[in-house]
Amino acid sequence: MVLDLLTDEPIIKFPMEKGVLEDMEIFGVNRDWFIPFLEENGQLIIDLGNLDQWIGTPNEHGLKHVKLDIKFILVNPEFELNHLNRGYNGIVELTEAEEMELHITLPLGMKMSHEKDVSNITLSKENNRSKSISIPATSILDKDRRRRYDFLVNSDHLKSILNPENPDEMINLNYDVTNEKEYYVITVIGLGLFAFALFRMIDMLDGQIEFDIRYLAAAVAFISLYITILREKYELPFRKVLVYTTVFIGIELILELLME
Repeated sequence: MVLDLLTDEPIIKFPMEKGVLEDMEIFGVNRDWFIPFLEENGQLIIDLGNLDQWIGTPNEHGLKHVKLDIKFILVNPEFELNHLNRGYNGIVELTEAEEMELHITLPLGMKMSHEKDVSNITLSKENNRSKSISIPATSILDKDRRRRYDFLVNSDHLKSILNPENPDEMINLNYDVTNEKEYYVITVIGLGLFAFALFRMIDMLDGQIEFDIRYLAAAVAFISLYITILREKYELPFRKVLVYTTVFIGIELILELLME
């Protein structure tokens, strides 16, 4: 997350719940220096040091522009899985800043849900989702085969949902994620092979099974593809269905080979 601030104070504080973030680093973009910070008494305390060392001149109110690039790992993030594991709704808690650049990188095989070809995040008050604002992505990039969505949140967005008398109140960031369409094909192929394997299992029990090299090749190829996708940590739709389907195909295949 990149924050743009206007301040005349060398120490800035944000509310922060203990144990929510880990492995945090704060880099001063317009100072080219890592910034020291401290987590204490439910606050993130950032020491900006001498403001004269930050690039840029103060504005007419004597406020200095400070740009911080904050990297962190969110511990136990809040997700709401969609029906049949077809994506999820992500929820992140944020606090106010003058401006924020948000970069959301999704798991392999996932994309943000969108309306009218526009991907959005929604900002809302922590305890009042009826007061919200939708913000479209400024860009979408492929980074290491993962989709990264960039958003720019400015002060007007925040002022539209926050109480000006309580600028430090928490807000919720929500976004919906779904599976890439091409990965549904894997589920369709798996279900097709499952149906074929089921019929072959029935024929096997009746003693009418005949070895079919084409089925053997298709089943082995599907199982190998599924294992490879799991190893590379792709997220697939209908995950539980695929697990049971693949296990059944593998068992049926082994039984056929043992009977040969």
